[in-house]
Amino acid sequence: MSQLTAYSKINDSEGLELIGNAICRSGMFGCESKEAGIVFALQCMVENKPPLEMAKNYHLVKGKLTKRADAMLADFRRAGGKVFWSDLKNAEIQSAVFEFENQNTNASFSMEDARKAGLVRKGSAWDKTPAAMLRARCVSETLRAIAPEIVQGVYVPEEIDVADSTTIEIPKTTINEVIEVAENKNPKNERPYLESLIRDADIEQKSNDYWTVKGKIDIDLDQTWRDLPDDLQQRMEMDFPSFQKAIGNINWKDEHE
Repeated sequence: MSQLTAYSKINDSEGLELIGNAICRSGMFGCESKEAGIVFALQCMVENKPPLEMAKNYHLVKGKLTKRADAMLADFRRAGGKVFWSDLKNAEIQSAVFEFENQNTNASFSMEDARKAGLVRKGSAWDKTPAAMLRARCVSETLRAIAPEIVQGVYVPEEIDVADSTTIEIPKTTINEVIEVAENKNPKNERPYLESLIRDADIEQKSNDYWTVKGKIDIDLDQTWRDLPDDLQQRMEMDFPSFQKAIGNINWKDEHE
């Protein structure tokens, strides 16, 4: 049975739910729930590719559909693009020239950029393999600007920390609502006022450390406070002085260092 024939027979909620359950039970693709499995299955159907083939390009991270940086780069090269890296081993900055449609674009992403975004934390992938992480961000940011048809609104796992309005959130809800979210790509709420309160790099770092210790974010996935549920972000925003006092508590810091 061909891919097209197989997928053409899945035209109802029951069929999608069956595939979603199978993907979830397999433990593959970073899938942690039936709903996440359904969204992954929908993407397989849209691109008319089997799940194992899709795994070469996509991954589910904490319920969010992401596209691997190497997959973005491969698609870029297949579209005629070229990339010339200056120093693949540089752990402070990754720079490259992107050549596409007779235009050259100089691009870079540095550890300073990562620190300003609150990404660098001890023990995370940014600490273990900085050059690779820098390249991933350089690729995704540059292609988003010069070849958006390659990126198509998805993010690399290294960008999951950013609460972008186009990132898919997988809700714990009914199959029909999951399908609606997948089709409409409903944006995640943004909190510009809270962003302004945490504009200081030191507060950003302490906020991330605080929620890491609380078990609400995962440093191995390079998450930040922006990945917190909306109710927790709302509490931070409504009583920020109390939150700032909590993250600056000396006893808390000493206990968990």
